[in-house]
Amino acid sequence: MRSRRIFVLSLILSFLAAVSVARQTYHQPPAQEYIKILEDPHRIERLKPAEITQKLDLKPGYIVADIGSGSGLFTRPLAQAVQPGGHVYAVDIDADLLKHVRETAQAAGILNITTVLAPEESPGLQRASIDVALICDTLHHIERRQEYLIDLGSCMKPGGRVAIIDFKDDWPRGHESLRFELTDLDRWAAAAGYTKIAEFDTIPGNFFRIYMIVHRSSAAGAE
Repeated sequence: MRSRRIFVLSLILSFLAAVSVARQTYHQPPAQEYIKILEDPHRIERLKPAEITQKLDLKPGYIVADIGSGSGLFTRPLAQAVQPGGHVYAVDIDADLLKHVRETAQAAGILNITTVLAPEESPGLQRASIDVALICDTLHHIERRQEYLIDLGSCMKPGGRVAIIDFKDDWPRGHESLRFELTDLDRWAAAAGYTKIAEFDTIPGNFFRIYMIVHRSSAAGAE
């Protein structure tokens, strides 16, 4: 009997530990520490910013939004790809990260970048103003993802494209509460009026999809 009680107690403790892990909340490090993580050479090698930018098929004069721009790892090559005449909006919720984007762009002589300090629930961009939006390693940080994609869709020009890159498997430790499945993304994208037009197997462990806005959803449905 005693051994059975110990076994049951062990099961309960294991269950509680699993629940605790599932409920972990991701806390982003301070900006200067986070920049080092975002600009780590191994991360750059894995994410392949130059190759990703090329696959977006950007043209001179395009207006692009880098959603969750972080340190500007993608913002800078995106801005160079749309020259001359194009412009990139670096969108983030962290003012210190956006300051870093401005400083590094200025140091590199890239003058067609505007930083946007946005609220967590919205990209903070003008309606029908964007040709291409990139959301790389960011969607999982957004709490109300379907509503955010709907809002972003309204910021896109007719026929605008949204590229989404995020974890498919091997999610980093501490991201348990942020995890979502591709079936979830399919549901959110459909509700937001997106249709998938391309998919690439470029980054190990990540999906890379490009969507086109086929219609604008006027209201966010329940997730």
